[in-house]
Amino acid sequence: MVSKLNKIIILGGSKGIGKSIFKETKSLAKKSVACSRKEIDTSNLESVRRFVKKYKSTDVLVLNSGGPPNIKFNEISENDWYKYFNQLFLGYCIILKSLKINKNGYIFYISSSIIKEPSENLIISSSLRVAFSSVLKSLSLQYAKKNISIINIAPGPFKTQRVKELIKNVSKVEKTLPFKKLGDPEEIGKFVNFVIRNKIKYLSGTIVNFDGSISKNLF
Repeated sequence: MVSKLNKIIILGGSKGIGKSIFKETKSLAKKSVACSRKEIDTSNLESVRRFVKKYKSTDVLVLNSGGPPNIKFNEISENDWYKYFNQLFLGYCIILKSLKINKNGYIFYISSSIIKEPSENLIISSSLRVAFSSVLKSLSLQYAKKNISIINIAPGPFKTQRVKELIKNVSKVEKTLPFKKLGDPEEIGKFVNFVIRNKIKYLSGTIVNFDGSISKNLF
């Protein structure tokens, strides 16, 4: 029998992919925390600071957040840039600097398939997610000394509220996909469970393209 971890913390754990990860991994730890935006809003740095005062350490951290709306470059305001820079980059950096990941632990980052192929309409999201992915790649070398693995999961079109907001005609788009359907968030939850439960450690500093073999960005 595999011994339980002490703690798993999942940001954005109240819905979508985060909720599925919580559901599939909660049995692996003595305490599993699914944080909603009410508990931590990474676009609000005061909220982030309160969070890291409350939580000092964890065995597994899942960095997950909603994304910016569909905005073309010339329509992006300075306030938009500041807000989402905090939400998708600086807020996460503060968390990683302040929250101790215990030895043999894991960091999972839920990014997006747009880090592989940028989107004309999701420039804020693609640019900031690529930037933070670079930070994680660098940190993976440092964390490896404590046998801590960092895995960047880049989902394509999944059955989430976020995707429904970005795609107007879901049924029409599904017909163009290799699997003829949107992905099920449960699969990502099961993947995270598998990695933790089987102590997969060498899969670190890498991007897992969880996108159903799409060849073109849909957003």
